[in-house]
Amino acid sequence: MSTSHAHPANWYPDPSGGQFLRYWDGHAWTSHTRPAPNAATPQPAMPTAALATVNAQPAAPMVLYPQNAMGMPAPVGVWRGPVDSRPFVQNMVDAVRVCIQKYAKFDGRAGRPEFWYAQLAMILAVIAVMFVVWIPVLGLLAGLALWVLGMAALVPSLAVTVRRLRDAGFYWAWIFLSLVPLGGIALVILCAQPSKHP
Repeated sequence: MSTSHAHPANWYPDPSGGQFLRYWDGHAWTSHTRPAPNAATPQPAMPTAALATVNAQPAAPMVLYPQNAMGMPAPVGVWRGPVDSRPFVQNMVDAVRVCIQKYAKFDGRAGRPEFWYAQLAMILAVIAVMFVVWIPVLGLLAGLALWVLGMAALVPSLAVTVRRLRDAGFYWAWIFLSLVPLGGIALVILCAQPSKHP
């Protein structure tokens, strides 16, 4: 009986030690890890056939929250994989700050909070201008400010949408859906999908 039949793909205790589970894909250990549940939960038996290959090389130290290197707090209540390099976005201010920092950066990934908080900030700016646009002089200045803001936010808005599509597991060129009739609705649905990455 082969190892893949004896030990199906599942989460097993990390053979290199530590308090994490490592994913066994049925043939080999992957780099995906997650925290081990409490001791009361029974764990499946570890695929011992692959222990020799894993233990032969020393395990590299795992960095659970790479965003901590930038001084950001670790997320509370939601565990993020050790390979998750996305910035931790908690609110609208964080999302706007990240979009400004990644002004024209189309590579990488953007989580749902980063994308949707940035969109909410733009919608609130438009609504605020709509309240003062009827005032003669102030409305003209507010309209001009909104036009400047729209031009300045065009590139980061496209960049965060491309990063969000990549994070949701879609090819970046799906952004062109917004150019066809009703394609904007499909693009919103694609951007609302959860992350397909660890």
